[in-house]
Formats: sequence, structure tokens, C-alpha cells
Amino acid sequence: MKSRFADIDEAVSAYVANEISIEKNKELEELIFFSSYTIKFDVFKKATQKLKKILRQKLPYEWHIWEEDAAKVIEIYHLDISHGSERYTYLLKALLKAQIQINEAVMGHFIGLCKKAHSFEYIESRAEQIYRLLFDDIENESVCKTSSPL
Repeated sequence: MKSRFADIDEAVSAYVANEISIEKNKELEELIFFSSYTIKFDVFKKATQKLKKILRQKLPYEWHIWEEDAAKVIEIYHLDISHGSERYTYLLKALLKAQIQINEAVMGHFIGLCKKAHSFEYIESRAEQIYRLLFDDIENESVCKTSSPL
């Protein structure tokens, strides 16, 4: 359902898609951060639950944390929004919803990576890839050494 601020809705949709894409395409080492011993995955679930709680509140007293993102979205998508206007409040609320979507997408992606990484077929296929790389390098080095004119 589109609101009367269709330009904001379209900009936020593009923003969400871009942010999710960035998060999903990070290196696996960066995503491993979620499973470290110092920061448990539950922290991200709790943070997302807190965002949902903020969204249900009538007063926008904590929406100011989205002002930096709002400035970025306004600039990137060339939106005509003045600070403090009804459109600005709508954008802040939309960015709060967007962050919830992004968090849920990243958590889902990470859970999928964990399941995939623990599946025997995945581990076996990665081992095969590594062996091919190792043996191809060794074969290429021996070919280069034997064919070298020096």
C-alpha cells in the first residue's frame, strides 16, 4: 500500500534493497562477527525487537537516531523534504521500518550461511575447490619451471 508520500516510499525501498545487498555481499569473515564469542547473535535479535517497540510508540522521541540516515537518503534520492515537516517525520519512521527489514534480512542471510557451512555437501564441495586450486597451482608451477629457458 502506497502512502501519499510515494517519492519517499520509493526512495526508502531503493535504500533498503541497496543496504541489504551490501550486507549480503560482505566477506564471510565480516559476517562471522555475528557468531563471535564476545557478541552473541541474540544481541541483534534483541536490537531488532527494540526497534519494533520504538515503531509501536506514538511519540517519535527516539526517531532522531535516524537523522543521519535521513540526510543521506534525502541527498542520494534528491527528495524535497524540509527538516521538521510532516514529510520528514514520515521519512524517519520509514527509515526505522527499513532498519528492521535490513536487520531481519541480514539475520536470515547469516542463518542461511551457518546452515550451509555446516552441511556436509557444502564442506565437501569447498574441499574439492581448495584441492583443485592447490593442485592446479602446483601443476602450473612445475610447467613454468620446466618450460623456462633459463
